[in-house]
Amino acid sequence: MVRVGICDDEKTFREQIKFTLEQISRKNDLQYELWEYESGMDFLDRGEEIDLLFLDIEMEGISGIQLKDYLQGGGDIRIIFVTSHMEGMPEAFGRNVYGFLEKPLEIDKMEKYLLRVWEDLQEEQVLVLKGVQGEIAVKEKDIFYFESEKKYSRMVGRNEEFFCDMGLQQLEDMLGQKSFFRCHKSYLVNLGNISDANQSIRLKNGESIPVSRRKAKELKDAYLAYIIRRAR
Repeated sequence: MVRVGICDDEKTFREQIKFTLEQISRKNDLQYELWEYESGMDFLDRGEEIDLLFLDIEMEGISGIQLKDYLQGGGDIRIIFVTSHMEGMPEAFGRNVYGFLEKPLEIDKMEKYLLRVWEDLQEEQVLVLKGVQGEIAVKEKDIFYFESEKKYSRMVGRNEEFFCDMGLQQLEDMLGQKSFFRCHKSYLVNLGNISDANQSIRLKNGESIPVSRRKAKELKDAYLAYIIRRAR
């Protein structure tokens, strides 16, 4: 569940963001919890943990720019700025700033930013996998692939290898709706860590893994869809 905050000192615009967020979320089946803040100080005083913050640039007291600078000193709150004056935009760039929405809101632009945030948050999710020698927690984005090892699976990650007490079919059922694709009867690959997909798959760690003939077109379609989704 994504935790979303709206920090704007004008109730009218908070309501507009809420309404547009609800429309986009219903269309794309995005699940979220929502908090509202009347000012930057209200946000800081309440101290709630937020994944995504819609942040007005121009506010009394602590401005959106000042709050952004404070938040970037620690933590990973994603920010989408909302403003009536785009001339303040250059100061608003920074780590975890996903974009800028001008009032009144453009629903297509807001949808693009939201889907990008949701995708990134998904890849930051930590998966807890049951292994032969206990459980291991690993970020989805750090997994390169799983290889079948009879009734077990070998996970090859960015920094480690690990034998899972799960078969590929179980892993595919669990991860197939995310960014993973069963490219071969013996391999389940993370689309986010592919550098090239053709007759075989070249991964970002330099390894190559096979693609079965009957899966070749399906892989290309899945990989293209993933790239387009990430580029939106």
